[in-house]
Amino acid sequence: MADDYDRKYGIDSSDEAIEEFHSKRRMFAIKDSSLHVAPENVTSTHAVWFENLGWITPEDDTMMETLTRGYVDIEGIYFYKGYDFQLDVASETEMLRHLEELVETLSVPKHLHLMGGIIRQSSPGKWPSRKDYGTIESLLKED
Repeated sequence: MADDYDRKYGIDSSDEAIEEFHSKRRMFAIKDSSLHVAPENVTSTHAVWFENLGWITPEDDTMMETLTRGYVDIEGIYFYKGYDFQLDVASETEMLRHLEELVETLSVPKHLHLMGGIIRQSSPGKWPSRKDYGTIESLLKED
């Protein structure tokens, strides 16, 4: 199960650096125009979380390519799509539409930044983002 997803992510989720990264973030996803937030202390990948929710299976995980998902940590909010952590106009629009709800749900400090897309690295752990949208506070003021 997790091995199938790990292969698609290009990671080993049992790696200590990945486990540490996963333990320090809170996952979220936007499905059917609704924000879903993982329970606290879920250290799995989004794919395993989605399978546990019944959204995907190892045989049909196409939703991984279409759902806007991400995580919140002490540095900011990160969002993307697909196993390759891509960024597109649809995910940007969807994330901005649900930003205030996510901030309120998780009490995210508004001085943190919203980051889009992730640049895969050869070493495990937290990878850099593709785009910095600025502070959450500045984005919420534009509404």
